[in-house]
Amino acid sequence: MGDIDRIFKQNIGDIFLPFLEKYLGLSIKSTSEIKDKVQTTIEREPDFLKRIIDQQGQEFILQMEFQTNDDPEMVYRMAEYKAILQRKYKIPVRQFVIYLGISKPSMRTTLTIEEQITGFTLKNISDFPADTALNSDIPEEIILAILMDYKKADAEAVIKKITLKLQKATKDDTRLKSTLQHLLMLSRLRNLETVTTEKIKKMPITYDITKDGLYLEGLEKGEQKGLKEGEGIGIEKSRRQITINALKLGKLSIEDIAEMAEVDLAYVLEIKKQLEA
Repeated sequence: MGDIDRIFKQNIGDIFLPFLEKYLGLSIKSTSEIKDKVQTTIEREPDFLKRIIDQQGQEFILQMEFQTNDDPEMVYRMAEYKAILQRKYKIPVRQFVIYLGISKPSMRTTLTIEEQITGFTLKNISDFPADTALNSDIPEEIILAILMDYKKADAEAVIKKITLKLQKATKDDTRLKSTLQHLLMLSRLRNLETVTTEKIKKMPITYDITKDGLYLEGLEKGEQKGLKEGEGIGIEKSRRQITINALKLGKLSIEDIAEMAEVDLAYVLEIKKQLEA
C-alpha cells in the first residue's frame, strides 16, 4: 500500500474537506498548510532508562532526566518520551525529573487538559451510508460513496451512479477529469479499480485512462512482474533441457549433471524417472 498511501496523501485535502464538515461536524472557516515535517523520533537519549519490576511484581519503565536549567519546554519533551516508550514497550512508564540547578524550579510538570493525549476519535467511513454522498452536489463528496456503506453486489451500480452524478455536478472537463482521477484512486482501496476504469471509459468525455498516473503505475508494475516471471520460466526450461540432454548422453553421473544444470539431486532423479517411464 506504499504507493497508494503516497498518492492518497497528495490528494487527501481536496477529497476530505467536505467530509470533515458534513460528517464529523467540524466548522471550517479557512485552512493553511503546515509545511514543516513532523519529527517521528527524539534525537536526545534519555538520561536514565530502565525496565523495573517492583516488590509487588509490577513491571514498568523508569525514566529519569537530570536538569540543571529550569526548562519551560521540559513538560513537552517528557510527554514525547512517554508516548514513544509506551508504544515500544507496551507497559506503564514512570517519569522523574531531578532538578540540579541553584534557583527554585518553576517549570510545568503537567499538561493542560487541552494538551493531554487521551486518545482520538475513530470513524469508519464504511459506516456512513453511500446514499448520503450520492445525494450531494459536491464532486469531492460524491466520490466518497465508493468507500461508504452499500452491499458488495451493488458496487457496480454505485460506481455508475457516482459517474453520472459527477457529470452533472462538475461544470468543466478539467475539474471532472481531476475528480475522476481521485475516484480511480479511491477505487483501489475497495479492489474496484477494474470496474471503475470500465465505467470511466464509457463516459462521454475525452479522458484517456491510459495516461492516468495510477493506470501507468499499475501497468509498469505488471510489466516488471511479467518480465521477472518470464525470466524465471526461461531459466527453469533451460535447466530442465540441460538435465534431459545430459541424461540421454549417459556419460555423466547424477551428481555431475546436478552441478552442471545448477539443480539438486532430487530434481535430476525425477527427470530421470520421467524419461525411463
